[in-house]
Amino acid sequence: MEFYHLNGDKDLLEGLNTKEKQEQVSTFINKQLSANNLAVFIGSGCSTGAIPLMSITMKSILEERDIVLQYVKNFLDLKEIKEFTNYLEARVTEKTQEKEIKTLDMINSHLCHEEFKTLKEYIDWLNEQDFELKEEILKIIDCYYLNYNNIEELLNWIQNGLHYDSNNEELKNVFTTLKREFIKTIPKVGDEKYSMETYEIYRNFYRYVFDKRTEQKFKVSIFTTNYDLFNEYALENNNIIYTTGIQNTILKKFDINQFKYRVVDDTNRYKEKWQPVAKEANLYKIHGSINWKSNEEGELQQIDFNDEEDQVVIYPTMLKHKETAQAPYSELFREFSNCLQKKDTTLIIIGYGFPDEHINNIIAQNLKNQDFNLIIFGDIEEENLKNFYDNFKNFNLHVIGGNIGKGDQKVHYFQFIVEKFLKNNGLDNLKGEEEINA
Repeated sequence: MEFYHLNGDKDLLEGLNTKEKQEQVSTFINKQLSANNLAVFIGSGCSTGAIPLMSITMKSILEERDIVLQYVKNFLDLKEIKEFTNYLEARVTEKTQEKEIKTLDMINSHLCHEEFKTLKEYIDWLNEQDFELKEEILKIIDCYYLNYNNIEELLNWIQNGLHYDSNNEELKNVFTTLKREFIKTIPKVGDEKYSMETYEIYRNFYRYVFDKRTEQKFKVSIFTTNYDLFNEYALENNNIIYTTGIQNTILKKFDINQFKYRVVDDTNRYKEKWQPVAKEANLYKIHGSINWKSNEEGELQQIDFNDEEDQVVIYPTMLKHKETAQAPYSELFREFSNCLQKKDTTLIIIGYGFPDEHINNIIAQNLKNQDFNLIIFGDIEEENLKNFYDNFKNFNLHVIGGNIGKGDQKVHYFQFIVEKFLKNNGLDNLKGEEEINA
């Protein structure tokens, strides 16, 4: 699909050539960066150059760990049949062979004429039948299992199981295995990946974002589902003061109140108004972080140089004490909601495919506010985003994406956004103009 900027039922780029489209989007985005209350949502897609996609990690686990595969089967068998039908729809492409299309048509026929609520009900029914394509159908179901990729969702389901059966050693083993293998893919503090290409994209992104802002504006709110440290490294390199909610103390404990503080000039203590002295950001890691651990008291701490992988706090996770089982996630999600409710808020979303209903609901609730502006860089042909857009396109919602050239350049990719939209009106161009004028 060609380069587009969707708003309501219109493509705001219709009739423009590629250069004009790029310039118009660049002007639009750079204007939004100066919003009084700016929020940015960074999804896993922004780090894919350095970290494997969750689908690749999960596929490796399922191929090597039969016990995990069995629990994936149990989990998917009990989900609503719609999950399976969505998978079937996604399988059909121009390259799908005739025999497979015939098998898929037969499955759809079964699902249309029988009232199966879950995949398990369908499989039980299949086992009682005898027809030519039965084995082919079972192979497709096996592929469905092997292509499951939502590690966080599976961890959450297993954790709920452990809540009711805390002595289930097999369940503990599966939970530990999933978490350990997933954590292995995330670079720790000091990893060389934090100085390579993906880091440079993050660094330039924040460089251009904060170039548009003054110290007098509200702190930029950065929300991310990522466990990696690319945001932290990039912000520090740009001399942006930020907090992740961790206290600036020796023990570095989590304190939600850290997000409320600013660095101000107090040289004149009789001032009527405090003057912020730096550009600042709040970094909300709503799914946890690779350098977050829980101590013996169940308190959340930042411990950068600890190799005990099994203690890393990710979402969902098992903390030692019940009273902290929902912390810090409940507090971080509350901050997410509160931030978006502020007056004149602009939220820019990059690298997020809308798989998390909890996050989607918080975003959707704020679209009803007339002064809330939502900008999504994404692929409108992906089901989750398409559904979200179809439901809320009559609000102040923008989706920017598509292809440039022969389809190899995706407009919604992080690198493209930074180099083609932000850089156009960014610091580098301004410096170039100053040199010419000089």
